[in-house]
Amino acid sequence: MLNLTGQVINVFTQQGGTDKKTGQAFEDRDKVQILGALDLPNGEVKNELITLSVNNARDFHDLLNKKISIAVGAMPSGRTVIFYVAKGATPVVLS
Repeated sequence: MLNLTGQVINVFTQQGGTDKKTGQAFEDRDKVQILGALDLPNGEVKNELITLSVNNARDFHDLLNKKISIAVGAMPSGRTVIFYVAKGATPVVLS
């Protein structure tokens, strides 16, 4: 697993609907957006906004605008990487 570190920017619920490819219905999903900094090979820094699905958005409301670290996994999807919260992981507030 990896640790994702950044500032909690937004917490929201994405409305459920129907998958356009499969036609399968899906429920509402709680999401959190974390702004992190990626070090580039040339020494510069790129800010990246990562959106994660979480089990309970209420766990993150008190963390808005705070810097946290949380264990995540990653998997490729085409030319991008999808991050997901590791099972049982909880956010840790950093000072």
